Amino acid sequence: MSAFILKISAESQVCERLSVDTLSRSTICTLLSTDVTQRLRVPVSPPFLSDSNRVLCYLIDARGGDKGLPPNLCGTCLYHTGCPIYGDLIFVLCEQDESEEAVFGLSRTQADTLAAWLSEQFPFLHSDICSN
Repeated sequence: MSAFILKISAESQVCERLSVDTLSRSTICTLLSTDVTQRLRVPVSPPFLSDSNRVLCYLIDARGGDKGLPPNLCGTCLYHTGCPIYGDLIFVLCEQDESEEAVFGLSRTQADTLAAWLSEQFPFLHSDICSN
């Protein structure tokens, strides 16, 4: 059964829903064109996750700034420190315990609901996910 992730492009600020058969470290690294990622927890839990024991996280290229990747406005806003997040980012679900490294995909409904929620929070995002 396929899972879904959302990828936000740093250059275009486009939100894209991707179907993945296997959500492994290798898959994430390939999608972000890197060999090392960093996981950041979204500080606010979207309403559709209120009944879940998992939290919403986003994964980035851990060396995006060193590589000179463009800033990702969505990721920077979610980071809440004023420090920029560089490069594309991918939304996944994670265990609440930060020591657990496993990441999980979203159902299609969760991915579509997350895309709509992100569009409400960040009007600059471009997405036609919910109309597909």
